[in-house]
Parts: sequence; structure tokens; C-alpha cells
Amino acid sequence: MNRNRIALALALVLAASFVLAPAALAQTTPDPAIQKAREDTAVVFDLGRTFGYLMTIEKDSKVPALSATQLKDLYDIMVQIRTTKRIEPAPAKAWLAKIEDKILTPAQLMAVDKLAAAAAAARTGTPGAGTGTGPGASGTGGSSSLQSYVAGGEFNPITDATKTMGTDFKTFFDYAAKKLGK
Repeated sequence: MNRNRIALALALVLAASFVLAPAALAQTTPDPAIQKAREDTAVVFDLGRTFGYLMTIEKDSKVPALSATQLKDLYDIMVQIRTTKRIEPAPAKAWLAKIEDKILTPAQLMAVDKLAAAAAAARTGTPGAGTGTGPGASGTGGSSSLQSYVAGGEFNPITDATKTMGTDFKTFFDYAAKKLGK
């Protein structure tokens, strides 16, 4: 009698594993369209995180403060970002390049890069992992915003106030506006 129960239990476990295995595999296999969108939009998330890093360096007395001209240039970019319903990678890349190449001083850029590297390491769990822009980067956005991007819908995670990036962006935007008297 115990053998029958054991055999029945074993049969049920095997049957359940055959039923549940495909569902478990489906959950771990990323959707290729979402994966491609994650890779394509990494620069959008890098741009968004930059504003949080800028707020951090503004509070750091070891890094030269942003000048009024720098704040004005950053504010102008932020106004464009706030009014953009769908941020594509090309303009995000251009804005980020302008910030890195034309607005920030080398010392400020180095401070931002250090913060980005530390944050990327925290997201991936790998010290010195880089800036989180590669194909394997994690922490690059929720699947719902990426699904909207893939579907051609609105995509502006930088202003999403429900995410840290969005609150950091708003904090820096408000800070710049106040410093500029806007």
C-alpha cells in the first residue's frame, strides 16, 4: 500500500514537472524584441541617470559647481526632454554627447563617470562593470516602458515620477530652475 502511494506521488510529481517546465522556461527566455529595445534604449536610460549624478556632484564640495551657463544649457535640454513623449536613442545620444563634450568640465565629467560606474556595479553586482550601456546591462528600465517603446507608443522613462530616475530628473530640473530664477 505504501508502495502504491509512493508510486502515485512520484507519477504526480513527474506529470507536474512536464506541465510546469515549459512555463518556467518561457519565463526565463527574454522576448527578442524587448531585449533589442533594452539594448537600443540604453542611451536613454544613461541620459536620464546623468541628471541624478549631476545633482549629486552639485552637493559635493570636492567637484566644481555647475556655472550659470552650464545650468542654462542643461535646463534647455531638460525642457526638451520634458516635452518629448517618445525619446528615441538618436536624440538621447546627441543630448548626452552635448552634456559630456560641451557642457561639463573634465573634472565634472570624471565625477559623473565615477558615479555611473559605481551605480552600474551596484545594478549588476560586478565591481567596475562600467556604465551599464552594453547588451548585458541590467537595471535599464521596466518591461512596461520597453513594451510601449516596442509597440511605437510613448516612451520617456526620464520623466516617470514613479521611478528613481524620474524623481532625480525632477529634483535636478527644479534645482536648475530655482538657480536660474525660472
